Amino acid sequence: MTSLKIVCIMSSVRDGRMAERMRILIQKQFDEILTPKGHSIHFIDPEEYDFPVLKTPLHFYPDQSEAPEKLRKLNDIVIAADAYIILTAEYNRSMPPALTNLMNHLPPPSFEFKPSGMVGYSQGNLGGAMAMAAARPFLSEMGCLPVKHFVVIPYVQNEVKEDGSTDNTHIHSSLKKLFTQVEWWAQAAKTQRTSGTPN
Repeated sequence: MTSLKIVCIMSSVRDGRMAERMRILIQKQFDEILTPKGHSIHFIDPEEYDFPVLKTPLHFYPDQSEAPEKLRKLNDIVIAADAYIILTAEYNRSMPPALTNLMNHLPPPSFEFKPSGMVGYSQGNLGGAMAMAAARPFLSEMGCLPVKHFVVIPYVQNEVKEDGSTDNTHIHSSLKKLFTQVEWWAQAAKTQRTSGTPN
């Protein structure tokens, strides 16, 4: 088994977001389940990149060296990843625009032939389920097909504390199942990529 680089892409940038407590939760669970196996996780926060509404994606620059440095560095992180975790809030029964705006700044080949997993959350009873339903075809088009299992966390403000802890055992078991599936597919895809990828 080879070590894997997992990239978790966050989604929400609005005031009062629950994203930070979710990031801590995922980091803690990852450290328990996958870090001992030699795998690593890196978080991409669209708030830190603060991209404008998309006008010129990286692959529209005739000379990519002329693109903003932070955009080129982000692309390098995405290319180096073996799998992705999409951590999505739910805005109006869909994905937050910051998520699609960030990912659409990059060329789809940067994501291709790698799996993704989805963790959804909301402050209502749907737990991000509608956002993840919208994300499935988007992720497939980007080339990082989502695994079957996904994590739903309704009423996140009550279920996950600010320090990333939770008393909900279902959240723990659901994240473990997601990580296990992502790891399995990531290992398989990484092995296949060493032999080349389809045109």
